[in-house]
Amino acid sequence: MSKLNIFISAGDPSGERHAARLIKELKDMDVELGVTGIGGPAMEKVGAKLLCTQDRLAVMGLVEVVAHLKFFLHLLASIRKHLQQQKPDLLVLIDFPDFNLRLARIAKKLGIPVLYYISPQVWAWRTGRRHTLARLADRMAVVFPFEVNFYHGENLNVEFVGHPLVGDLAPRYSREQFCQKNSLDPSRLIVGLMPGSRAQELDRHLKAFLAAAELMRSKRLDLQFAVGLLPHTAAALSSQDRNLLDKLDVRQIENDSTSLIAHSRVLITKSGTITMEAALLGTPMVIAYRTSPLSYWIARHLVQVNYIGMPNLLASDPAIPELIQNQVRPELLAEKALELLDDSSPGRQRILEQFGQVREALTTEKGASRRVAEMVLEMCAQGRQG
Repeated sequence: MSKLNIFISAGDPSGERHAARLIKELKDMDVELGVTGIGGPAMEKVGAKLLCTQDRLAVMGLVEVVAHLKFFLHLLASIRKHLQQQKPDLLVLIDFPDFNLRLARIAKKLGIPVLYYISPQVWAWRTGRRHTLARLADRMAVVFPFEVNFYHGENLNVEFVGHPLVGDLAPRYSREQFCQKNSLDPSRLIVGLMPGSRAQELDRHLKAFLAAAELMRSKRLDLQFAVGLLPHTAAALSSQDRNLLDKLDVRQIENDSTSLIAHSRVLITKSGTITMEAALLGTPMVIAYRTSPLSYWIARHLVQVNYIGMPNLLASDPAIPELIQNQVRPELLAEKALELLDDSSPGRQRILEQFGQVREALTTEKGASRRVAEMVLEMCAQGRQG
């Protein structure tokens, strides 16, 4: 097959990492490939040309998206023009439904095939969107086994491909190297703080997480703390935040969340992909999430699942503590995290058992990235024949 040209839209850091893995997999298969799209440094590193960086899309919640509507509409118009002029062989959309479904509509009108990789969580809320997805996508690669049944009855080719993080997570440094690099003591336990990759998440989680760390340290002198940040979130820290980090002696770990998760005894983390990374790396956690009062009020009336952490949603007997909205208080965060530190803790043992079930449920023979790369080739070949 001659050179393939695909457009990939990955609107957040976790989706962007999956996109980069997919591009690398295609290149490892000796595919001559041109990629344009929306993403970040991981996609650029494997050769993608970006029309917009994903950090510019980093808004959360219904209310926040409306506030940035003018920017999104302008970006959509720019992408429409690009797709009209370049007519790629395939549009690959990764999660991020509020934006990507609009791209799917554009592609449909232009006759460009659409592969949706990593289903939006329409099974959790706004379930009617599955009809929209079935109408706009040609195929869907899902990463959780229950999603296949969710789309049953729709006119949509849905395949469970496994989770792209399975078998693809390893710390960049050994524990000794990680501690030396970040001025941590290898003889003491590390508690990792993961407040989120978006500015709004940082604003709503960081101070509570740091206050919880201060409470934990007052009860356990053997603890040390580190916060995981991306470069753009580190740059967005206020002087007050920086002073607080220094005062509490909390280390900043930039762009190496995998090592921080792997070498932490326990995490205090916002919900999202990071909870899957922790589960697959075997690090017990406390999951927390806060959003704006209006976004929370709307979501509370729409969400149809009982948990916000995917490892809990996948488990027959969910064990990971979750704190939502007004429950995200330093004393509760500290209490739940302290309970998970010791090997003798029943809560810790239950969570570790749950992690084993999660890994087994998400493992496939080929692995997600390889199977999705095959789907890309299949769809491009069909498109050129048709």
